[in-house]
Amino acid sequence: MNISFKTLLVAQLFCSFIFASTGYAQTVGIVKTLSGNVQIMRAGATVNVVLGDKLFKADKLQTESNSSVGILFNDDTRVGAGPNTAFSIESYHFDIKSQQGQADISITNGTLALVGGKLTANNLDAVKVHTPTSTLAATCSTLSVKVDPIFKEVP
Repeated sequence: MNISFKTLLVAQLFCSFIFASTGYAQTVGIVKTLSGNVQIMRAGATVNVVLGDKLFKADKLQTESNSSVGILFNDDTRVGAGPNTAFSIESYHFDIKSQQGQADISITNGTLALVGGKLTANNLDAVKVHTPTSTLAATCSTLSVKVDPIFKEVP
């Protein structure tokens, strides 16, 4: 069997593309609870959240009035957002073998509650919540934050 160098190069590039795109689209968590209307803004499109939706790095979520959402991340970190909350998953990485990683979540409006999972069990600074005026580390097992829509600050 005679395979040319060009054929091998094309095959290698194809495999690199497949594995790179799969890594990019890796889920970071799942919607476990849902009440009312919640939207995900992803890659320029806005869709309504349904129970069981997978979440990805860079997803932005918005809850409406009388709505809430609960997310279970891959490391068992739990995040809940109340009514009229806008937040995004800025970054998330969890290595199941080493139980190490990090997460950055930004909230621009509303209320967010967090219960730490394996990330905070192994590194107290691994999970950070960014507000318009500050950055909070989940250095304990729970963290809650409210961002005032008028002042855009943590009361």
